[in-house]
Amino acid sequence: MRRAGTRPDSTDRAWWWDAVCYRVDVRSFADADGDGVGDLDGLRGRLGYLELLGVDAVVLAGAAGTDPASEAVSALLDEARDVGMRVMLAADVDPARTDPSAVLAPWLERGVDGFHLAPREDPAGAIRAAADDAALIGTGSGEWDLEFNLDLAVAGFDAAPIREAITKVLAAGTRPAWAMASTDTERSRDEAALTPVRAMALVQLALPGAACLRHGEELGLPGTQRIPMPWEGAEPPFGFSAAEGDWSSIPADWASFTVETQLEDPDSTLSLYRHALETRGTHPSFSGDGVEWFGAPEGCFAFRRVGRGVTCALNTSAEAVPLPPGEVVLSSRPLDDGRLPPGTAAWLV
Repeated sequence: MRRAGTRPDSTDRAWWWDAVCYRVDVRSFADADGDGVGDLDGLRGRLGYLELLGVDAVVLAGAAGTDPASEAVSALLDEARDVGMRVMLAADVDPARTDPSAVLAPWLERGVDGFHLAPREDPAGAIRAAADDAALIGTGSGEWDLEFNLDLAVAGFDAAPIREAITKVLAAGTRPAWAMASTDTERSRDEAALTPVRAMALVQLALPGAACLRHGEELGLPGTQRIPMPWEGAEPPFGFSAAEGDWSSIPADWASFTVETQLEDPDSTLSLYRHALETRGTHPSFSGDGVEWFGAPEGCFAFRRVGRGVTCALNTSAEAVPLPPGEVVLSSRPLDDGRLPPGTAAWLV
């Protein structure tokens, strides 16, 4: 397993340049004290899973009211450093009413590596000044290191608008942070619904820039926001908490989505993410800061990272299509006699 923040071809770049940032809604990730609510100690107990997944940074959401000088914060930061993982804080800083230093400085003193900011304007650079050299992921006018976007998420599963979204974001000039966080409200998801999810994961992770995942996204969970993470077992709350109570907010059929179940299945969505993140972080073809497009059939596209990098092909049409030249290193679904099936993406080198 690679150390977080390192790449084979860009050791002179900032750690966040192509980082995979994993946003954790702390209250719904893991409950260590048995009160039914997730906490930092619960997250700390699951850092081994995040290391296994292959993320570079964990982003703490829902922790802004936590005392940064607390023992729980210190223990989390220490253990994250031990495994080479960065820690960022999701924060809402409005420079028009609040001094950014009052929010950011206590966390910077504890050693956090950066902040994922709620959408705000910072035309005068007050947030940048308060953050010093910490990494900033932001949206809107400001001096951000990474520009957060949901353009892939809103483009739908159609090759033409997805290509338009990619082209627009890359043309903006700021290093992008791509997100595909689910906003649907369905309580269950079958294999047909997972097909575009898996394909778009490979599109997102092939692009130049950082990637922002939300916890549970790697399991293929629908509507993951504030839903307790399913870890193990056959019944809710699936290892999230030892507390007794009403866990009806967690669908009972999520037994097939648990981390435990998917880790044992080489064809699961979690296994796909693990393979993709390992390949993305270690294979030298994941370099180049732009993309070049190939000709492709209607409903399809293929782009290559500049400099003979990885090629990503996507088929959103109803028919299998030929693959671009290269050796397939990963596909979101099995290939069809060497052709790219409908609803499938593949990486080639």
